[in-house]
Amino acid sequence: AEEAFCNNDIESAKSLYEKAVSTAREHRFINDEALACELGGYFFLETKMKDMAMEYFMQAQQRYQDWGAVAKSNALFEFVQRALG
Repeated sequence: AEEAFCNNDIESAKSLYEKAVSTAREHRFINDEALACELGGYFFLETKMKDMAMEYFMQAQQRYQDWGAVAKSNALFEFVQRALG
């Protein structure tokens, strides 16, 4: 997903972020799901899809909480408040 994004292949990147999240969720890798959601959020923010960015960031924040990474969750929340209001 990150490579596709860097290569400006937006449709492939979108699909690959979705796949990364769903695969991590399917295998119950909470930390990987959180990271995939966060990176997907940055992708959607950069590509001006703010609703999708908010959805991904909210999922990431919850998964970080579930994983016990409270400080990371809080930092992400603060970033989202500044970036998306």
